[in-house]
Amino acid sequence: MKLWFPAGSLTLLAVLVLTATPPNLPNLPNLDGAPLGDTISIASLNLDHQTSFEKVVHDFEAAPRVSHADIILLQEVSHVDGGPSIASRLADRLGYQVAFAAEGPKVYDRGLAVVSKFPIEDSKVEWLTPYNLHFKTRHRFALAVKLRLPSGELWIWDAHLDTRINPELRLKQLQPVMDEAAKLTGPRLIGGDFNTNDFYWIDHVLPIPHGGGYRSTVRRAMAQLGFKTPFQDQLVTLPIARQHLDWLFVNGMEALSSSTEPIPFSDHHAIWAAFRVARSETATGPTDTAASRQ
Repeated sequence: MKLWFPAGSLTLLAVLVLTATPPNLPNLPNLDGAPLGDTISIASLNLDHQTSFEKVVHDFEAAPRVSHADIILLQEVSHVDGGPSIASRLADRLGYQVAFAAEGPKVYDRGLAVVSKFPIEDSKVEWLTPYNLHFKTRHRFALAVKLRLPSGELWIWDAHLDTRINPELRLKQLQPVMDEAAKLTGPRLIGGDFNTNDFYWIDHVLPIPHGGGYRSTVRRAMAQLGFKTPFQDQLVTLPIARQHLDWLFVNGMEALSSSTEPIPFSDHHAIWAAFRVARSETATGPTDTAASRQ
């Protein structure tokens, strides 16, 4: 995420940074003593358009929880025209599978990917509600992926939402994913970079600090669908502005431990959590594959 502010708004940003609540990192008990047979670890990270695979590998290997996660959700993934994405190269290095989708033709640094230790059985692009932001407008999307775990199916939606929108529009943008997830049963996860910054946006341009109420709005909407998160509202995942932008919401899974993990090449921290997964029945879902799998 890149936050763009008019010059007159920088003072407001400084006030917000100085008065923000300190980050809380691990916010659930550690995994010591927890049964391991039905647990998985999941991480999510905005790659900040990084094109250097060497930097990605270096910083991932310096963050063992992220590099050893069973499933990794990635946003702002770069790829070469006609060539592999950063996520595909990372999956090859880890011996994992990957589902990747670009935002559109000739857009090479805003893809989404799910990198998985477990087999990927299906993947699909879900287009989200678009908004005219007057500049830097993007057609946001989510990547839906079905994984085959030892305990059964797991559906994941990796999403990256707009920055300069307010709570009611944010929920409308995510609604296609929420509707799709509500049709299914068994373990499900909705995560990624939701851009839940603390600003109220006037006409998608002028930010007013502490006016948005994003986090509680998203949390309540997810709770109504039976989705919970191990991450507290005060968490910081965008250090430069002390904002909590990144989330993992789960249904049919019990959180055991969670943390944020600094990744130097990115403007975001990675988020990481371990879950105990409920055994799932076979579920049906999207069958038309619009994302590449390797």
